[in-house]
Amino acid sequence: MKTWKYFTTLAAATTSLAFAANGQDTTVVQSPAPGDSTTVVQTQPAPPQPVVVENDVEPYYRNLEFSVDGFGVLALGSQDIDHISGARIRHDARFGAGAGVNLFFNKMVGIGGDVWSLDTTGRFIDNASGNLIVRFPIGDSPFAPYAFGGGGYQFDRVKQGFGQFGGGVEIRFNPHVGFFVDARYIIPRRTGDYGLGRAGLRFSF
Repeated sequence: MKTWKYFTTLAAATTSLAFAANGQDTTVVQSPAPGDSTTVVQTQPAPPQPVVVENDVEPYYRNLEFSVDGFGVLALGSQDIDHISGARIRHDARFGAGAGVNLFFNKMVGIGGDVWSLDTTGRFIDNASGNLIVRFPIGDSPFAPYAFGGGGYQFDRVKQGFGQFGGGVEIRFNPHVGFFVDARYIIPRRTGDYGLGRAGLRFSF
């Protein structure tokens, strides 16, 4: 009698381990020993399986993002743009520097403002502008072309408002630091049109 009970207990334990290894609930039926009319049914829940959580990878471009820009600028008149050449850039280009801020409400749409100076002998800030920006991040890559349009005001030489539109590309080194280059066409209210190019660093938060 004892030998039979030992045998059935061992068989039940072996069956439980097999089902547990497969992550399934186990139902063990212990047959009665000879002359014993009692049948024992035991149900054992499968042990919880470990949950594997993949490491979160921060995307290069986020849904809500604030950034600060520092950049150099180059300005050329419309005649120079129409007949662009290395000689015209060397002789006619005006160089300067500027800074800006941007706020993106999602990965694609944001607003931005920037100021810059082309005449270091005059006002510290020559121009200020604001833009609506549409950005197009390419998959999970660090590349994001963008287009923008808006307007602003010129303080130095001739005080006047202007409209503008342009486009460029941003390349992120990591989710918080990137390089950008863009160009815009500026249409002042009183003086001739001109183009402005920017290249600089962007710090995102």
